[in-house]
Amino acid sequence: MKDTFSNLDESSRRSFLLHAAYSTLGVSLAPSYLLGAENTEPLKKPTVKPPCERVIFLYMKGGMSQADTFDPKEKGTIGGKSKPIKTQSPDLLLSDQLPKLAQQAKDLSVIRSMTTKTGAHSQARYVMHTGYRQKTGMTHPQLGSWAQMFLGKSHPVLPSSVLIASGNPGPGFLPPDYSPMPIGNASRGIKDLLPEINQEQLNKRVRLAQKFSSAFSHYFPHDDVKAYSDFYNQTIKFMSGDMAEPFDIQKEPGNLRAQYGNHPFGQGALLARRLIERGVRYIEVTSSQNWDSMHGGTNSLNRLSNELDGTVSALMNDLRNRDMLKSTMIVVTTEFGRTPKVKGNGGRDHHPNGFSAMLAGGGIKGGIAVGETDADGRDPFPEYEPKDLHATIATALGMTGTKIRRLPGRPSFLGGKPKPIKEILS
Repeated sequence: MKDTFSNLDESSRRSFLLHAAYSTLGVSLAPSYLLGAENTEPLKKPTVKPPCERVIFLYMKGGMSQADTFDPKEKGTIGGKSKPIKTQSPDLLLSDQLPKLAQQAKDLSVIRSMTTKTGAHSQARYVMHTGYRQKTGMTHPQLGSWAQMFLGKSHPVLPSSVLIASGNPGPGFLPPDYSPMPIGNASRGIKDLLPEINQEQLNKRVRLAQKFSSAFSHYFPHDDVKAYSDFYNQTIKFMSGDMAEPFDIQKEPGNLRAQYGNHPFGQGALLARRLIERGVRYIEVTSSQNWDSMHGGTNSLNRLSNELDGTVSALMNDLRNRDMLKSTMIVVTTEFGRTPKVKGNGGRDHHPNGFSAMLAGGGIKGGIAVGETDADGRDPFPEYEPKDLHATIATALGMTGTKIRRLPGRPSFLGGKPKPIKEILS
């Protein structure tokens, strides 16, 4: 066996190990050393405890209307049904569609001058999730993968990032072990991910994997081999169902599940709280309803805003009651906004030039609006792009040294060369 491995070059060894991982346990993820990731400079972990320890990223798919949520306007011909209302903070007005969040304004703030350079859904979603515009032949990492890259794993076994009912570019050009775990249905947790084999078959695969790992470790006592063995052990724990408990929201009280909302978005937010409480650092939850209001969508405003207002306010209350809001950042955003003026059919067009994002909790000042649009909801100033939002989140998490080298060797930066929005940071 030793002679066999000795005759393999590095590339062949990696291919062999990847094949072995797939054939024995039936999985295709692998430690980063198998993929050849490379750093150009040592990663600098925070020397002091950052104000934010974890992030819940709530994504409103379809283009959330800022005029009906976080940037309402007084002019009736512009603002449609929504009107500004006073909030808990004298420096922040919200739409009357968000009365519950208005009562928590001291812990949340709004960026009102977000802008992006594309009005197409797919491309704008990509920019909001990565900070980059799409390029042929390249996929950029999502923020949770960046955080794992710079801060390390957030838990020995649980994933560092999780996507709930969400489409997301994943780890991009980073190695697969920086991948977020996808959860399709929050109510089912990881049941859909567990293998459909009986325990005897699983045990047999495990024994084969451990036998292979033990022999290889004996002949090649190297840190990379240990990482390979650790990878197997973590996979086994998930496949055997030992780690299903953190993902089981049925263990939460029924009245609390109802407060979050009996819909996929609400249950996803509850699962997000449950997971960060157990060590997951970054979780994205996508809205169960589509905010695309181009064709008469304002008629659905009550349903859309009730879901947003009820779920986010329940999440904030729950985190506050557990003394976790001060260390957990909640982000509410979308791919672009909607034209402030309502069309004749009751809808709003795509509006990338001036929309809003809301941030609350860990690392956020609270009670203020940063940036503005004019009285007609246009001309955002100063302009903040998605990469600046990413840099703001990264800064609160304590991420530094954000220059890496991806194969084949071009330098890459978190979101390009962004600037964190310091006015909103505490």
